[in-house]
Amino acid sequence: MEKARMEIEDTITKWKRSNNGLIRIHIEGKESIQINSFIQQRAASTIKLLLAIEVFRQVDEGLLTLTSVIQRTEKNTVGGAGVLGALPQLTHIKVEELLTLMIIVSDNTATNELISLVGFEKINECARNIGLKKTVLNRYMMDETAVKQGVDNYTCASDIVECLREIYKGNFLKKSSREKIMRMLEMQQFQHKLPARIGSAFQAANKTGELQGAEHDSAILMRGNETYYAVVLIDGLSDNEQGRRLIADIGYLLSSNI
Repeated sequence: MEKARMEIEDTITKWKRSNNGLIRIHIEGKESIQINSFIQQRAASTIKLLLAIEVFRQVDEGLLTLTSVIQRTEKNTVGGAGVLGALPQLTHIKVEELLTLMIIVSDNTATNELISLVGFEKINECARNIGLKKTVLNRYMMDETAVKQGVDNYTCASDIVECLREIYKGNFLKKSSREKIMRMLEMQQFQHKLPARIGSAFQAANKTGELQGAEHDSAILMRGNETYYAVVLIDGLSDNEQGRRLIADIGYLLSSNI
């Protein structure tokens, strides 16, 4: 992966000449590429990977069932990414449907319903139990009041790699639960960042995140018997589009040089 490392570092150096942004990278395969990977920053929707793991943990332990029907609440209905905010007439929905929407279209309303269902305390306990060091869920999605008060959700690139590894081959969840999350990630609708230019040789299972000034992506990249975990988190952007383009470039450089 040395060639990939050199190409990525060179591209970042050139990008920084005309763009602002704090870049955190952790790529794990036969070797590792890490750039400020343990520095904490805003998680955006990458935090939804942790939430998915905790929901499935509760399913594995018999505390929840995927077929349980949840009655939606007005307080959890928000805007931003997703479709449920535009479907107030859909008043009841299954847990598995909430999970699917949270992952494949990053649905914020579905996410809030799941947070309410399993609880902040259990989600953060899950983070500790799987070895995450810098990840914490402090607020609901789209809670602008909390953000103005300085309350946010945080993670780091290495923690997200650990989430991906746990989903792909970990021991924290049952194999059937890990496979369900993988299928959701493989159905991801937002593929304009890391998977955008990786070519047909690779299969991607990814989860993005974005806020004003932040662009993130995290992906499990598979080619034959090879598996790579790739996480790029960029914050402090003055132009989100430039962040999206850089992440797509990094995906291309990685897939072309390994």
